[in-house]
Amino acid sequence: MIIESSLVDESIWVPILVLGFVAIAVFTDLRSQRIPNWLTVSAFAGALVFHLAVAGWTGLASSFCGFATGFVTLLVLFLIGGGGGGDVKLMGAVGAWIGAWPTLLVFVGSAVFVILIMIGMLIKRGAVANRSLIKPVVKQKLPYAVPVALSLVFFLLLRM
Repeated sequence: MIIESSLVDESIWVPILVLGFVAIAVFTDLRSQRIPNWLTVSAFAGALVFHLAVAGWTGLASSFCGFATGFVTLLVLFLIGGGGGGDVKLMGAVGAWIGAWPTLLVFVGSAVFVILIMIGMLIKRGAVANRSLIKPVVKQKLPYAVPVALSLVFFLLLRM
């Protein structure tokens, strides 16, 4: 059964729900350097149910395509050592909420934010002036939920 569109405005609910889920992911990633399965799996399932209820089979297909885009994009990086499994599932769940093309844009934006954050860390530690400090800063882990959240907020603001 498709919910009457006047009852559920996707342009309002999707940003609220995806930002809420990503905010929890940022908190857990900063606190424990983990993004728990209960969060990513429930966000993914919630996106599927929401899009199926609001847009029917087309919404479900769009949600699955978004999931696949986010999941596969980060899976490639994970396989070459560029992130954790929680990051892969995070991008998959984000993709399930926002769709395939927006997920690619959020991914590219998150890469830009990773670069900017790393440059900021280098400057803060004085590594620009002292090259011996560059390696320890570059090897430091960056919770990936943070640049994803920044990119997602930027993307959603652009769509307003």
